[in-house]
Amino acid sequence: MTVAAYSSEIGNPITDDIKKISLLKQNIPKDYKITLRYIPKEVSGMCWVKLNVFHLEVSLKGLAQKFGNISSNKDNIGTLVQILQEMRYHIGHGLEDSMLEFDCHYVNEMWLTAKYFEFVEDFFNTANSSRDVEDCEPPPCPTSTKTTVMTTTTPSTLSAQHSTNGEAHVITRAFLPKVVQSSLMSLIAILFIAVVVFLMVWKIKSRRNTPQTERSPEEGPALFSGEEANIPPLDVEISEKNRLNIILAV
Repeated sequence: MTVAAYSSEIGNPITDDIKKISLLKQNIPKDYKITLRYIPKEVSGMCWVKLNVFHLEVSLKGLAQKFGNISSNKDNIGTLVQILQEMRYHIGHGLEDSMLEFDCHYVNEMWLTAKYFEFVEDFFNTANSSRDVEDCEPPPCPTSTKTTVMTTTTPSTLSAQHSTNGEAHVITRAFLPKVVQSSLMSLIAILFIAVVVFLMVWKIKSRRNTPQTERSPEEGPALFSGEEANIPPLDVEISEKNRLNIILAV
């Protein structure tokens, strides 16, 4: 059921309702973002109006809630919502089945005021000039296409990933022993230096603590040892005896 057919049934020309779209475009701020779930024309073809009627109605209802009860914007949006509801009624229960078949092709957008109402105006103009289509054949879903491509490229992709992971694993295995080896070598070098320094310090201390009476082997054994070393020289004894004899003679 087109908008023109609906308009003829209720006795109101559709052009008057389309004029309200331009009023809404002027009254609503330009930077206002409006959410819409829709399906592109290139995907839906002749079923574009039929597949967008419900979600456009939902979007306009949400927009109407932003305005007060006495706002002219809310009244104008309500008129458009009423037209969409009547269109859904004439389409019948087949609308839900068609929407489910095209569900993977719907897109969620947040458009500024101008672009949003350009879509709304295009929708009503297309509905006024098109005829109702009962059967709609959906094209393949984008997700199924991507799945097929992934399936065909999976072996090469997996092999590439496997080779990459294998190289990374080999590099890791080759890198870790080098790190461990360098660490061990550094530790061994530090221990060796510590031992050498300890030996040098010990040797210096042992030399300082050596007794002065200790002689080197080149000098030969000591001439006197023990008590013999304390005996005065023989010449000293003779001179002392001579002195005693002189004193006694006097």
